[in-house]
Amino acid sequence: MQYRFMKKETSVAVGMGIVFGLLFSFLVIANTQKNQSVSQKTANQKTRPVTTEQQTTTQPITISEPNDGAIIVGTSVTIKGKTDKNSFVVVQTQIADMSFVTKSEDFEYKVPLALGENVIHISAYPKGSNGKIQEKELRVYHIGTN
Repeated sequence: MQYRFMKKETSVAVGMGIVFGLLFSFLVIANTQKNQSVSQKTANQKTRPVTTEQQTTTQPITISEPNDGAIIVGTSVTIKGKTDKNSFVVVQTQIADMSFVTKSEDFEYKVPLALGENVIHISAYPKGSNGKIQEKELRVYHIGTN
């Protein structure tokens, strides 16, 4: 009977494969245990109470003058309405864009008009409303002056 032995290079390659396999397995097991211990520590930590901002209710913007569809003889119209105090109000027309800050809930602002149909867009940004914009749109008709 004749025994055949592996060549020296083959024996070294098999031995290195076993060593590297064991080393790789050890690293995977150690890393898994480390991740489990971190997740257990995180689970055991006390949870912080969640703080929420106070929700403020905003008054919807209302326009008392002029009425939508009003026919205006003059070259301007006074817009009267209500919104929250200290709101930033933007009034946009074909002719001009204007803005102001309300000192009380009631506001009044004079707006120039173009001849014909005027679309007036009014936006109110109440202070502390977390981005809740109040909007209204009016259409008034300027028919000229006497």
